Amino acid sequence: MAKRLDELDYYALLGVAQDASVDAIKAAFRAFARRYHPDRHVGDPETVAKVTRIYRRGTEAYRVLTHFEQRRAYDAQLALGALRLDTEQVRVSARPSAAPGQVEVHSTRARPFVTKAEQALRSGDYKQAKLNYQIALTHEPSNEAIQRKLAEIEALQKPL
Repeated sequence: MAKRLDELDYYALLGVAQDASVDAIKAAFRAFARRYHPDRHVGDPETVAKVTRIYRRGTEAYRVLTHFEQRRAYDAQLALGALRLDTEQVRVSARPSAAPGQVEVHSTRARPFVTKAEQALRSGDYKQAKLNYQIALTHEPSNEAIQRKLAEIEALQKPL
């Protein structure tokens, strides 16, 4: 399989159909891992290197095929003949951009606080919105959108 590895798409590598469910992909990967996990092949360094390469490609296939956005991007690229997906490129393009008036957040730690702040703003609770934006800013200090929102709230809270 190591020689053919560069000729296989992710579906063929894991032995599943292109319309396979996530559960079927997970089951196929478990069987794949039992066969190709490097820990099962101790001894000859050349064999270990080949198995490790196969296992890494299988892990890549599993990650892409079990993630909705990455799988959709992969299927589009596969139709054009690409057998592998650059997942770094997909992470950037798959991230939904913020809707008008919403703050775009990149940190998973900041996101819940921005969401709470936006909910508080919609309900008119500026104090709670300010607090949540401040917390979000501690997780993403260079986010200018959060800084602008804080400035807007502070301007609204100042007495005339």
